[in-house]
This record gives sequence, C-alpha cells and structure tokens, in this order.
Amino acid sequence: MDTAETAPGTWRPGRAAAIVPTVVAALATLWATSVPGWDLLWLGLIANVWFCIGLVWLVTLVRMLLRRQSSAWFRGEWPVWSVPPLIVVLVCGLIYVNAPLEARFALSRPALDDRARAVSHGTPLPVDTWVGLFPVEWAERIPGGARFAIDGAGFLSTTGFAWSPEGEPPESEGENLYQHWHGPWYLWSRGA
Repeated sequence: MDTAETAPGTWRPGRAAAIVPTVVAALATLWATSVPGWDLLWLGLIANVWFCIGLVWLVTLVRMLLRRQSSAWFRGEWPVWSVPPLIVVLVCGLIYVNAPLEARFALSRPALDDRARAVSHGTPLPVDTWVGLFPVEWAERIPGGARFAIDGAGFLSTTGFAWSPEGEPPESEGENLYQHWHGPWYLWSRGA
C-alpha cells in the first residue's frame, strides 16, 4: 500500500465524490432536455453545477498528477476519474440524438393520445395537471385536434405538443409554429 495514500492530512476524494455528483447532474440534464424546447431555466442552474464538477475534477486531477507518487495514484484511480468525462460524452450524445424527449414522449404516448382525443371532443383538461410524464400547463381544442402547453418548456415562448390526425394544424397569423414529431403529433411553439 502506498504510504502517501494513508498519510494524515492528505486529502483524497472518495470514489463516490468523483461519480455521484456527475450522475446526479447527468440525470437532471437529461430530465431538463426531455421536454419540447427544453427547460432552459433548469438547464441554466444545472450549467453551474456542471462548471463546479468540471473545476473540482480538473483541480483534483492536476493536484494528484503533480504529487511524487502520481504514477501509483494514477494506476489505481484512473478508472474512477475517467468516469465523469465518459458520463459527459454520453449525456451529450443522448441530447444530440434527442433521446430524452423521445423516451419521455414514448412513455407518455398512451396518456397523451387519450387526453388529446378527449380535448379535441371538447372535454376540458384541468389546469396544471400531468399527462403521462409531462406537466401540462393548459390544453385547448384546435381545428381537428388539440394542443398542450408543457409547463417549464421553452424560454420566451409557450411550447408543447399538438395532436392533429388530419395533418399539420393551420398556423394562425404565423404565431404558432409546428414541426412534425410522430404520427399525428407535432412539436408546437407560440412566439413571445
């Protein structure tokens, strides 16, 4: 056993300290990017956490590499300290292919389909309710379908989903923008 690892007063972060905050930040990032238009307020807060994690990781790595026994430490600890950068790469890849929104939508699709049919036939949706895994701020009937505003999605605009089995919903004076998503579903946003 290396005596530098057990010397009193030597700070040595534990394995959990290297991995747990990164996993928590990764899960929070994936959750914030799993709504149409992303939850930018939440992402702004998470960006600060990512900055702190990166700074601590970098300072710890440099500090440990500058020690006399750095090669022994590096041989024993590199698998632990390589996990945070790998998690960052994985999260970036998942966001790039839109996996968080795809997964959350797929899990919520049956509930969204049921509520969309009900709203399109005139059944009101309670304000601030959950439909599947999405917090719905409000829902409204549109010609041939329904539209759902997702709470916390977007930044300067209202963002959500539109259900229109007859094709793309009509845009009213350019304020509503639709992008085909899956089947009769569209990503929807309303300008500020």
